[in-house]
Amino acid sequence: MEDFFMCENIEKTQVVIPRLGQGENLLGAYALEVTGVTKGRGSLFIHTAGAVYMLKSFTGSMEKAQGLAQVLAELKAWDPAVEQILPTQEGAYAVREEGGPTYVLKSYQPGRECDVKNAFEVLEGARKLADLHLQLETIETDKKEVFFAPQHLLAEEVRRHNRELKNLRNYIRKKKKKTGFEDLYEQAYGTFYGQGEQVEEEILSLKEELQLCHGDYHHHNVLDCSGTSHIQHFESMRMDSAMSDLAKYTRKALEKNRWNAELGRQMLMTYQRVRPFRTGELQQLYLRLLYPEKFWKIANHYNNNKKTWSSKRDGDKLRQILAQEKARQEFLVLLYNLAE
Repeated sequence: MEDFFMCENIEKTQVVIPRLGQGENLLGAYALEVTGVTKGRGSLFIHTAGAVYMLKSFTGSMEKAQGLAQVLAELKAWDPAVEQILPTQEGAYAVREEGGPTYVLKSYQPGRECDVKNAFEVLEGARKLADLHLQLETIETDKKEVFFAPQHLLAEEVRRHNRELKNLRNYIRKKKKKTGFEDLYEQAYGTFYGQGEQVEEEILSLKEELQLCHGDYHHHNVLDCSGTSHIQHFESMRMDSAMSDLAKYTRKALEKNRWNAELGRQMLMTYQRVRPFRTGELQQLYLRLLYPEKFWKIANHYNNNKKTWSSKRDGDKLRQILAQEKARQEFLVLLYNLAE
């Protein structure tokens, strides 16, 4: 039986990565003299005499890996710390075990993650994102089609998530004996589903301008915000609205700061000073942040488990977002007024 060990990725889910012995057919594809391997968060650090590299799972196609490598090579002129994907000895930018997952090997630049409790660092993350968006707008690549991900576009994602929220409510309604989480879900459903319905209706009138985006921009992926900041983990890059990145970063930061409206306002102003908002973008940002993303995530986690132990954990998280809802609405009012 093959020997594997477990690592955690950014989302705290578990992935299986082969030890160096079994993964020789992967690392052997590269012209590297490996001196050691250590575990990272959802990755392996590959040590050589002159540098450290990161072997990380990759969910895209081989063509997307090549396109991503080209984009990152162009971004290096903007920021020398931007990670680069290494080609194999045969010129491929990803490796795949037969019947197994795909991996990319990339350069590694160590750094400390943005301190989401430090306002200065949070604002630096917003500034860096705006600068990244300006750079990505200028990149010309003949492989943009590999970055299209229709399932992640706002209208499609909202429709799918609303349908899942409704299906879970119907499932819970049919249960004769409900858990504490299920009772709480039914109580909160009207408020949050109403927000989801509003977003689904209003996005039909919005026009999104698509460009290359990071795809997973949050405080874990922007480093050294107290000095010369840099960004990591571009594997989720896709064609989307720039507001998709900004909404995710803003939501994650404000959730960790009890939806501090003044911090949120400063984040938007910091972004705007570097990359002024285009027509309709603030309205789109408002709708993205109005959508009850955290409520959907809790529901999705419960729906994928449906076990008593997860109900208590999910119930605690649901009570937390209910306690923060007033502060969240205060920020949304501020954002709505800015968008008018």
